[in-house]
Amino acid sequence: MDSTNPQDDDGIIRIQRLVPGQVDVVLGSHPGKPRIAKPRKSRQPAWIILGLGLFAVIAVGLVSRTYAPRPVPQLNAEQAEPAPAFNSEPVDAALMQVASEVERPAPALRVEPYIVPTPVAQPQAPAAQPLDNCIKNGNVIDESVLNCRFGQTGRPAQNAPATGMVSASYMADFKSDASRKAAPRAQKPHTVATVSIREWDGNGRYRAQWRLYDDRIDGDSVCENFLNRSVERRECRLSAQVHFKEECREWTRRSARDRNEESKGMAQRYCEATTTFTP
Repeated sequence: MDSTNPQDDDGIIRIQRLVPGQVDVVLGSHPGKPRIAKPRKSRQPAWIILGLGLFAVIAVGLVSRTYAPRPVPQLNAEQAEPAPAFNSEPVDAALMQVASEVERPAPALRVEPYIVPTPVAQPQAPAAQPLDNCIKNGNVIDESVLNCRFGQTGRPAQNAPATGMVSASYMADFKSDASRKAAPRAQKPHTVATVSIREWDGNGRYRAQWRLYDDRIDGDSVCENFLNRSVERRECRLSAQVHFKEECREWTRRSARDRNEESKGMAQRYCEATTTFTP
C-alpha cells in the first residue's frame, strides 16, 4: 500500500482485513496531515450552576434573618432601671400597731370580795299539840282538829279537769243520752245468769254473767262482772260468742228430739244471741 496517498484520516485507528493472504495494515494518523483542533467544551454551565447556588445561599440567609425572632437587648447593670419599691408605710404602720398592742400591759384584774349568801330562814313547823287538847266536842277529827294539832297547813292545789278530744258540751250530751237509754232498761225486771264458759282459744274457763230481759240475753251486759275495757272482759266476750253458737246448735238438736217448749225457748235464746251479739 502506498503511503504517499494517505487516506482520509479522521484520527481514529482502524484495522482492516485485506485480501486473504496479505498482511493486515493498521491505519493511523498520517504524519503529514495537520491535526484538526477539537473544539473546547464551554464552561458556561458551571458558572451558571455556581451563580444559582450562591443566590440560593443568599436567599436562605435573608429569609432566616427576616423571620427569626429579634433578640431582646440586654441592658447592663448600670443602665437597668431599679424596680419600684413597694410602699412600706402601711405595713410599717400595721407592724407598729401590733407591736404596741403586744407591749401594752394587760389591765389588772379587779378582785371582787366574795359575799357569803345569807340562808333563808325556813319557817319552823309548830310543835305538835296533844290530841286531847284539840278535840273539844266529841271524838270527831276534822280539819280544825288537824290544824290545832299540827299547825295550819295549806290545801293541795286542785288539778284542772282533764280535757280530751271532745268538748264538754258533747260529753254532757253523751252522758245524758246514755243515762236516758239505760234508765228504761234498768227499770225493767231482769235476771242475772252466771255461766261457766270455755276459753275460745284454750282450755281455761271464765265465770261470765249477763242479764236476761224477757228470756233474751242482753248483749251489752255479757261479762259485766269483769272490768270495763279490760283484757279479761274482751277475752270473756269472745269466749261467750263461741259459747252462744255451741249452745244454739245443741238446743236446736235437743228441741227437734224432745219437741217441748222449754228446749224450744232455750234454742231461741241462744240462736238469737248468736245473730245479735258482737264481742
